[in-house]
Amino acid sequence: MKTQHLPSAIAAVSAIALSLCASASWAKTEVQFTKSEDFVDIGNRISIRDGEDTLKRVTAALTERADAVLAPGQDMKIEVKDIDLAGDPRPLGGRMDMIRVIKPLYRPAMKFSYTVTQDGKTVREGTAELQDMGFMDHFNRYFRDDPLYYEKPMLDKWFEEQFGKPVKVSRR
Repeated sequence: MKTQHLPSAIAAVSAIALSLCASASWAKTEVQFTKSEDFVDIGNRISIRDGEDTLKRVTAALTERADAVLAPGQDMKIEVKDIDLAGDPRPLGGRMDMIRVIKPLYRPAMKFSYTVTQDGKTVREGTAELQDMGFMDHFNRYFRDDPLYYEKPMLDKWFEEQFGKPVKVSRR
């Protein structure tokens, strides 16, 4: 008689994996927006849908970078106070579709405050007022069709300078 132990082996491996995940201290990042309707590039200059998409993209970009540099067990809370994407939105055509005109004058900028905690204790906090005046002059590893093409390198640089670790995130 041949017995099969595969289901019990899978169950044992799954239980071990779950216990390891439960005991590991993974970074958690929370992003909030204060008065986003007043942000330079979220307010009534662009459509509501585009503004919501921008907030989702910025949340993902900040979360990905924070998770890449935080030490195990550290959490980060970011409160975004303003977003000014590179370029300037301009109406185009009879339907008044908005396009973003990119010129060196219209540099990306972002303002936020942040708190890093570990085991419930604050280990670092501060404010950041980022802007990249040379955003068109340096190498950019991101794809040109990325809506945050100019903002992501600015965020990478800030996270690397603040946390002393390279930001290793996907190019998307």
